[in-house]
Amino acid sequence: DSVKERTLALQFVPQETTGSSLPTLGEDIASRPIDLTFEDKRPPSETALVGEGTDDDDHLFPWRSTTPIPEFAKEVFVRTAQGWGVQIQQGADLMLVVRLTRFFVSEKDQAVGSNYTADVRVAFELKGHDGALLSSGVASGDARRYGRKRSADNCNEVLSDATKEAYANLFDQPGLQAAWSGKEVRSSTKPQAKLARALLLEVTGLKNQGFSSELLIRYINQQVLVAPLSAQDLVEWKEAGLPESVIQAALERSPAPK
Repeated sequence: DSVKERTLALQFVPQETTGSSLPTLGEDIASRPIDLTFEDKRPPSETALVGEGTDDDDHLFPWRSTTPIPEFAKEVFVRTAQGWGVQIQQGADLMLVVRLTRFFVSEKDQAVGSNYTADVRVAFELKGHDGALLSSGVASGDARRYGRKRSADNCNEVLSDATKEAYANLFDQPGLQAAWSGKEVRSSTKPQAKLARALLLEVTGLKNQGFSSELLIRYINQQVLVAPLSAQDLVEWKEAGLPESVIQAALERSPAPK
């Protein structure tokens, strides 16, 4: 059947098993409340667009949300954070700024049923009461499942899992936890090597916040990759809309041959 568009009302219905997508937080964090600012930094074209699917003829159609996406994402953040022991308190000395940069589900029509893939990304900044930046970074989550064709329920399930995973990954970052607890981050002269996909998620998150190619290149130049970029990596970086100068910088961060 030909489909023009589908709509869904967002619901938080995580499906993952108990114990997964659960951050490990120190006691210092649970005892230090934060003030929360949540911002929508997705492209204007995605204001109400929550995903896309393919119909029986492989034609694309949009999934649109009847629920305001930023309000839903913030509500889930507050609910999950408090469930993990985080205190959110207006006027607290610490301010956590969370920016939603991606909230999207893709449905691929199959002979029977559909495959659903969700991608949720956020950027964050932790600031002191004086506005000083204490920590910043990006976090992401994804989820996949097979389900019924054009199912709002299945969309909600993978979006919920991906959102919860992104938030858990945000809180799990050592730099954030160290700054939050008031401990100094131990500096290292050798940055930790990263997978090409992890670096791609970080760079696209920064790009979506409006950082220039020059700044993206400077950030990449501070990183080290676990392995050289493969042909598939190059395709993914190109499809992410990154200019060749940025991709070239990533190529040059390949590990030195042994």
